[in-house]
Amino acid sequence: MTPANASLRLVRLDDDAKHPENTRQTQPRRALSPRRRKILIPLAVAWLVMASLACVLLLTGTKPSTAFGDTAAIPGGLARISAVIPLESDGWIPPRAADRLDSAVQPGAHRVRIMLELTAVDATGLSFDAADYSLSGVGSRATALWVDPSQWEAAAGTSVLATLVFEIPNQAIALVLDGPQGSRLSLGTGHHTAP
Repeated sequence: MTPANASLRLVRLDDDAKHPENTRQTQPRRALSPRRRKILIPLAVAWLVMASLACVLLLTGTKPSTAFGDTAAIPGGLARISAVIPLESDGWIPPRAADRLDSAVQPGAHRVRIMLELTAVDATGLSFDAADYSLSGVGSRATALWVDPSQWEAAAGTSVLATLVFEIPNQAIALVLDGPQGSRLSLGTGHHTAP
């Protein structure tokens, strides 16, 4: 039973005729104004650049570095940077001749001694080769100007203290000593000479 004042109207779905009750007044879609287009295009480009950068960072999978003074696992044992000492602060002179240290320091840079402690924990011992270590964060990988020892075989339970001399920028930037099999040791920023 329907109320007397209600009216029932049947509408077929395939009926193309427009009925006054169900027609909307639609306005034609306006094109973007030149002002909005000027804003929209740079936003779209910025979004694409950020998305590309995020993809590159995710795909490269750079391993985070170990904090200055902490130990990192390396093949055969553990490694730790115990000190980063600017050469001009303590007057250190290498115990043997070093032609690469005789050259002048580049403007805006200084040289540091990195004291690298290596401890053999595997039963087979630890093999150290200074050529396996380089410095990243200076724009390109930097190799050591001077090392002592350059190679060493440490028996299980023994330690080696290696000295590596690098030339680095004066600015406080994040520098990392990269070692074998992806080990990364942070140098911290306390050794920089300029803020």
